[in-house]
Amino acid sequence: MIAAQRKKTLDPSPVIDLAAHAQLLRPQPVRRYPEYPVHRGEFWTARQRQMHPVHYSVSYRASFKPELPDFFMQRYLTGRSVVLDPFGGRGTTALQANLNGHAAVHNDISPVSVFISSSRKSIPPIERIAARLECLDLARLGRPWTPEEKDRFSPFFHETTFRELIGLRNIWMDERHDDELNYIMLTALTRLHGHSDGFFSAYSFPQISIPPEAQRRNNEKRGVMPGYRNVAERILKKARRDLSRPIPDAFHTASRSNRYLRGDARTLKGVRANSVDLIVTSPPFLDKVDYAKDNWMRAWFIGVEEEVRSLSMAVFSDPEEWLAFMKDAILEMGRVLRVGGRAVIEVGEVEYGSRILYLEELLASLFPLRLRTGTLRVEELFLHTQEFTKLANCWDVKNNEKGTNTNRCLVIRKEA
Repeated sequence: MIAAQRKKTLDPSPVIDLAAHAQLLRPQPVRRYPEYPVHRGEFWTARQRQMHPVHYSVSYRASFKPELPDFFMQRYLTGRSVVLDPFGGRGTTALQANLNGHAAVHNDISPVSVFISSSRKSIPPIERIAARLECLDLARLGRPWTPEEKDRFSPFFHETTFRELIGLRNIWMDERHDDELNYIMLTALTRLHGHSDGFFSAYSFPQISIPPEAQRRNNEKRGVMPGYRNVAERILKKARRDLSRPIPDAFHTASRSNRYLRGDARTLKGVRANSVDLIVTSPPFLDKVDYAKDNWMRAWFIGVEEEVRSLSMAVFSDPEEWLAFMKDAILEMGRVLRVGGRAVIEVGEVEYGSRILYLEELLASLFPLRLRTGTLRVEELFLHTQEFTKLANCWDVKNNEKGTNTNRCLVIRKEA
């Protein structure tokens, strides 16, 4: 998920001697975890799009399936609770928490992430979306592209399509607190580029925004030019699909208590100590994803491109540095957790040079961690494995062969 900001000087206290952990840095067909229970198997379905369709409104690289946070909410929560994701990404944890009747706290360093999640705090009925779109003359409200915009966006969009997008963008910039417009804008953001007629662009990737020069080459290779795509029609069609199932009655009651934060996961300003029941999150791995580059068009669309460019995302190539960062983040999770609360940290196995690095084992080496308000201990580990879905295959990830190919969920409990 999108990472927290990197400190200029990392806390030197968690000095991890990787030589002493050499066994963690080698492929090990059989590993034992004597200190805590380990559950291996398939804990949620491998089938696609089995949860509420609103989850799939946003195609987002390096995000976990909604079944993952749902599994742990069902396992650990009773009654109305508070659920946090400090590395919020596309907002899967927060959204599933609301669908299950829990309040959510979504934190991320990226304004794109915060927009995606907060725009689904209030989900309007499809009838209101249709009526609102009917009232908008997007072409009239827009403008022609500038020479600079033409050079940048003409590989993706027809001129009239771009004009309509500018019209919608202009309206939203003036009315950012309008829940209906926020949801319409979110739906438009999900349609910016992709590989079917349902998107606004010529044939492209749905998950990432490729550079204009790469899109030009793509167009030339396929022998295509961007055709006109009616923006309002495609927004409405997509919204109908995403809202094809009713939103549960408890959703908006729960979401009214949501909080959306932009900041470093190591300093969760605005989250009180001992106020969170469950954390479900996936932190940055080691040099896996360039979020700013992958989301440049989404950032442009909501007017935060320069802001995203200036962010210092936590992207690590060194395990010691990653582990130091994670210790700080976990200590902050411990601060906000109630006694008896849990943090579920989803990681994977990654290639590190010629070796395989099992990140949950590195994390487990940090514990126990003592806080002023309690102690954090590893409670259990879930190793979830299944056949890869088409999105993983797009990135050349083969099951149990390379890349981040399992959900490895380390469960940490706060004790008194």
